[in-house]
Amino acid sequence: MGIKAKRRNLKHGRYSRALVLPANIKKGVESTLAADRLILVDPRAEISEDALLEFLEAVIEPAFWPWLKARQAQEASSYAK
Repeated sequence: MGIKAKRRNLKHGRYSRALVLPANIKKGVESTLAADRLILVDPRAEISEDALLEFLEAVIEPAFWPWLKARQAQEASSYAK
């Protein structure tokens, strides 16, 4: 089962290079990630960055935007009532 968390964005040096992971997930020495609007992180670095980026671009991004627009439309219609 997944977890959910909200974290404050902290500026770290000129560019942020830190990734703070929730304490209650299993972590490795390194993490791999792929990002655009969303961030996909493997906290144990068992999946390569290339594979994560491919999955993000091929599966998550195409499914995410129609889902988000439908959810926003549903919320807007519930406020109109």
